[in-house]
Amino acid sequence: MERRAFVGLMIIETMLAFGNTFAGSFNIIYLFKELSMQLWTGTIYLGIGFTVSIFVSLWMSRTPKFDPRNVLLAGLIFLIIEYSLFLSANYLEGVDGISPEQIGYFLSFTVGIAFGLFYPCFWTPFNVLMAQMTVREDRGLTYGAFFFVWPMVTFIAPFLGGIVIGLFSYELLFAIGIAITVSVAIVITLYRKYIPKDQRMRIHFDDIGRRNMIALFGEGGFEGVFWLCVTLVAWEYTHDEQDLGAFFSYFGLSAGIMGIILGRVSDRIQNRRFFVKLSALASIPCIIVIPLTNSLDGFLIGNGLLEFASFILPVFIFALLTDRLEAHKNDSVVTREFMLDIGRAVSIGFLMLVLYLGASPQMGFLIAVPFLALCVLAHEAVEKH
Repeated sequence: MERRAFVGLMIIETMLAFGNTFAGSFNIIYLFKELSMQLWTGTIYLGIGFTVSIFVSLWMSRTPKFDPRNVLLAGLIFLIIEYSLFLSANYLEGVDGISPEQIGYFLSFTVGIAFGLFYPCFWTPFNVLMAQMTVREDRGLTYGAFFFVWPMVTFIAPFLGGIVIGLFSYELLFAIGIAITVSVAIVITLYRKYIPKDQRMRIHFDDIGRRNMIALFGEGGFEGVFWLCVTLVAWEYTHDEQDLGAFFSYFGLSAGIMGIILGRVSDRIQNRRFFVKLSALASIPCIIVIPLTNSLDGFLIGNGLLEFASFILPVFIFALLTDRLEAHKNDSVVTREFMLDIGRAVSIGFLMLVLYLGASPQMGFLIAVPFLALCVLAHEAVEKH
């Protein structure tokens, strides 16, 4: 793949990451603030979304071939639908006989479906293209650079999103989110000729290995809890969108820089497993700090350390799997996404249950601990022949 395609993918990811963290960071907050939904309901739309994603991955695995360029654009259409559904809530509130709670449940289910179609349709082909750019000797560094895009844009985008809400409205926030998504689609169209078409992928459990499948399930379980609990705990401490945006922007930038450095180190020593274990085991005490202190300071310290410790976990598990299936990188990507989404859906289901039963989101963080413990099972091996 040409260097222009690499630059194009970085631009595409940066733009979409900015739009997602600018507008998408406040999806759940909108349900709480504008529609007065209960705390446990904040888990519904992502739980539905990742459940839908499982079946999309199965469909991709059974499709004879697909054009990543078209699937990427289809994913963006579903993201536009997601933001448009939030915009529609303003009109639904004016309809007689429809309560805010009913609108909230309507959004949770429909946005969940839209998200579940967007997520694999965009990120699976994107990750396929990213994996194809790498070889074993530079994979950790390259993956670290791509993953670093998220903490880089998160450092500013949610803060700006909170300002837009505070000065104007949620409607403008989601409208800007749509505009950014459309601009991403335009960039994909411009780079179309540099992106290879007619890709094939299959879910292969045997080739990945049982221990790696369990590790992927664990990584997904951790992510499902982590991505939700950060927002839910932040909401417990403040309901002001500008403060929430500042919280979301605070976490993770230094972790991204460290991820790139360690990625390069892992390329040199060719031992991804060591960094996976280090990340998983170091993340566990960071999680435990959050419910033990049960304070804003404890949350900021614990989650800041957790961002730092856990950032390299997906980077090195992904690199490890691609190393194992060097000649079949596409298969490693779709199998990875399939298992991650199963883990995410399962852990979010557990989180929904404990929140519904009255547990605090700080305590909900602890659900991630056993999932992190599963990640240490990841191991390196050569591809089967």
